[in-house]
Amino acid sequence: MRIPLAELVQTTTKAIQSYGFNDKETERIREVLLYAQLRGNNQGVVKLIGQGIPKREGSKAPGIVRETPVSALVDGNRTHAIVVMDYLTDLAVQKAKASHVGIAGSFNTEESTGALGYYTNRIATQGLIGFAFASAPYQTTAPHGSNQARFCTNPLSCGVPTSTDPVILDMSTSVMAYYGLIEAKTAGRQVPPDFGFDAEGRPTTDPAQIMAGALRTIAGRKGSGLAFMVQVLAGAFVRADSFDNASDNSGNLVMAIDPEIFMDVNEFRSRVSELGSRVKSARKADGVEEIFLPGESGNKLTRRYLESGEVEIEDNLWRELQKVAKAP
Repeated sequence: MRIPLAELVQTTTKAIQSYGFNDKETERIREVLLYAQLRGNNQGVVKLIGQGIPKREGSKAPGIVRETPVSALVDGNRTHAIVVMDYLTDLAVQKAKASHVGIAGSFNTEESTGALGYYTNRIATQGLIGFAFASAPYQTTAPHGSNQARFCTNPLSCGVPTSTDPVILDMSTSVMAYYGLIEAKTAGRQVPPDFGFDAEGRPTTDPAQIMAGALRTIAGRKGSGLAFMVQVLAGAFVRADSFDNASDNSGNLVMAIDPEIFMDVNEFRSRVSELGSRVKSARKADGVEEIFLPGESGNKLTRRYLESGEVEIEDNLWRELQKVAKAP
């Protein structure tokens, strides 16, 4: 169904507040979730239904535990990962602007970071190259050659500035993000037959059975190798747990690089824009109307929603979100 954007914002705000977050935390979480929702990304308001994102008892503001001029390791103190990622992004940008490179990592975070493209977009709009990685000890994805979960969905993002909108790659290393399964389950949809396995390791199209079993990685062994490296960078490297389902110690890594280390930032923007133009000018295959750069189709959808003032949202998801927003 289509609903007014203002109503979606209001309902999302109430739903987040129902989990115990203060005004500042609510604003940040809402911004990240709606960034995804307006792009047609499954890291949006679906995170608020079902078990949702209750604020953890005893959580407190993240704090630096180890620091150099170009890096900072942060204890998330059981704070929601969106709040921690916001902090990491600011740290990485500050250090990159001072030292040309900034690296910030965290451990002991809770829940999901949301769409990593939100953070790399923030970095790229400041003229920097951004990278973001996230992992968790929750085993949802099987390595290539197996039908048993060992990885998390292990998303990554890269953002680069251009002469216009930044180019933002935002992807999971599993064939579908876990919240994509939740969206499909909520909508009563099946998923493609090569997306995952049930708890016994048998292929299935039922999203609920895959949630109890394992997703596949993208691109076979290549995606499996990439998933492993994300688990290293956003897990072992930042003192987070990598393979313990009983743990809540999730990890994140954010990097910002100043293009000035190699050339003037405006020259870099121009070079990326020229490359993008060459890619988009390639001969189109039958039935293809436009060749998109990473993140470009999401930008177009966001603009369309903002111009119309209405947003398309799946009926069952909207009803579930309204229930959470009305909860005491």
